[in-house]
Order: sequence, then C-alpha cells, then structure tokens
Amino acid sequence: MKHKLKMLMEVIFIVFIFLDGFLLFISIFLPIRPTAFTLVVYLDLITSILLIFGYFIQMRRQKKGLYIKKNWNAIISIIPFYFIGIFLLGMNETSLLLKILSLIKIFALAFSARQVGKSVDEFFEKSRLVYGFAFFVVVLIFCSVLFFLLESGVNPEVTTYEDSLWYVIQTITTVGYGDVVPITQWGRLVGVIAMISAIAISSLLTAATTSSLMDKLREDREKLAKKSGDYIKELENRINDLESNMAKEENINEVKDDLNHIKSEITDLKDLLGKKNE
Repeated sequence: MKHKLKMLMEVIFIVFIFLDGFLLFISIFLPIRPTAFTLVVYLDLITSILLIFGYFIQMRRQKKGLYIKKNWNAIISIIPFYFIGIFLLGMNETSLLLKILSLIKIFALAFSARQVGKSVDEFFEKSRLVYGFAFFVVVLIFCSVLFFLLESGVNPEVTTYEDSLWYVIQTITTVGYGDVVPITQWGRLVGVIAMISAIAISSLLTAATTSSLMDKLREDREKLAKKSGDYIKELENRINDLESNMAKEENINEVKDDLNHIKSEITDLKDLLGKKNE
C-alpha cells in the first residue's frame, strides 16, 4: 500500500512537471492568449509548490547539505519565475529576462522529473513505455508547431498556437471535432502525419503495455518457482533432520537392547556361578 501511494504521488509530480515544462516552452517561443498565459503562470506556481513538498520529503531522509549539493537544480526548479516577476515585481510578460529564466527552469525540471519520480522512471524504462511516450511528445510538439507555422496568417481558425495544438490533439486522438481544419496542402500533410503517427503510438503503447504485463507475469512466475524451490529444500532438510533423529533414536534402542542382552547374560552367568558354588 505504501509503495502504491508513493507511485501515485510520483505520477502526479511527473504529470505536473511535464505540463509545466511544455507550457513554459510554448510561452517562451510561441504566441498564446493572455488567459492561457495566466493559466501557465498559475500552473508553474502549483508545480513549484509540489516540488518544494517533494524535495522536502526527500531531504528529510538525507543530510541537508549533501542533498542540496547533489540536487542543485532543485533550487531553480522550485522558483516560480513568472509569478514572482509578473505579479510581485510588475515585470512585463514579454520580458527577455523572464523568458531566459523560464528556459533555464525547463532544463532544471527535466532533472527534477528523474529525482522526484525515481520509481516511475524505473517503471517506464523497465516496461519500455518511455519509447511510446517519447514518440507521442515528439509528434505532438513537431506537428503542432509545424501546423501553426504553415496555417497561421492563412487559416482564420489558427490565430494562436493553442488552435494548432487543439487541432493536433484531436487528430491524434481521432476525435476530429472539425472546428479547426487545414486549408493549405502542407497543413493537410501535417494532419496526415499526425493521423499515421497516432496509429504508431497506439501500437507502441499496446506493445509496451503487453510486454510489461508479460514481464510482470514472468517475474511473478520466477518468484513463485524460487519460493516453491526454497520451500521444497526446507521440507527436504526437515525430512533429513527427522530421518537423522529417527536414526539416532534407533541406535539408542539398539544400544539399550544390547545392554539388556548383556545384563541378562550377566544375570545368567551369576545364576550359573551361584549354582556351581552350591
């Protein structure tokens, strides 16, 4: 139960870290609506608070100075630069300094994902789900950015990066609401790439999940076989001990019988000697 709770907490950390890093990247290089930018600021603040909590828990298990020295990036990843700069210091959201600091934080978040999500990271590597997830992220970023560059200024339905991201997400998930459609040939090509990639992503995730389950079943089978083997050895040892004890008891009985036989012979000899003396 404790391990499952730990895994759940780490998954929450990983999700927030990924979303925060992705949205920070978008806010730095691509245009988004003011309302969406405000959501990015607050999401970054929430992620920073969660990381403070996660690092505090881990720091309690180790020496404080040594932990900070090994995880220097934690100091950067827990600072909500946008929130401090815009809401507390009154800086402009287009400030070059804020963008540079946010870009540095993205790299720090990448290290933080491995530090606060060690169990999840090990599971992803062991189950090979990391390949499907990485492919999904690459397709999502590549297709959404390329679609925005090709359709913005030409397609009235694509005015910000959010429109492009929305189109790619509903294409990959095969929802297809039809509220955003490509009007250029290159934009349609991007849509085709997203559709084909969706099939590949589904296949990769299905194969990785099946492989993970098979590995888990094989591991459980091996553990059960080892446990059964150990139990059989234990039973064999117990049987050998019992046989040894039985053998010892039989020897004792034989010795007792020999002693009794010797005593009877001595008694007979005494009787004979007694009769001769009479």
